[in-house]
Amino acid sequence: VILDCIGAAYLQRNLDSLNFDGRLCIIGLQGGAVTEIKLNTLFPKRLTVQGAALRPRNPENKAMVVNEVEKNVWPEIVAGKVKPIIYKSFPLSEAGEAHKLMESNEHIGKILLVP
Repeated sequence: VILDCIGAAYLQRNLDSLNFDGRLCIIGLQGGAVTEIKLNTLFPKRLTVQGAALRPRNPENKAMVVNEVEKNVWPEIVAGKVKPIIYKSFPLSEAGEAHKLMESNEHIGKILLVP
């Protein structure tokens, strides 16, 4: 499963990196909304692509999503079954350097600012 907040700029890269029966959930469009993909990427690996956003949902629906995450996802994180990929950590005083790294697109995973 890939949870993608970038969108167009990473679409083909994400599809190429998914394994059989992989799922790509696009939750943001920071890298654009329009792109082309090679549709023949989807079929051999039986890939699924879906879009989802919280912003247009009503408060009750947002609360339901939060409750479901707390019930079904958070325990997996606490148990260590779901882990973020951390590329690099920076002290808050080096936020500018962290931002430069993020803009370079030379990382895979999260860039953390720590106190």
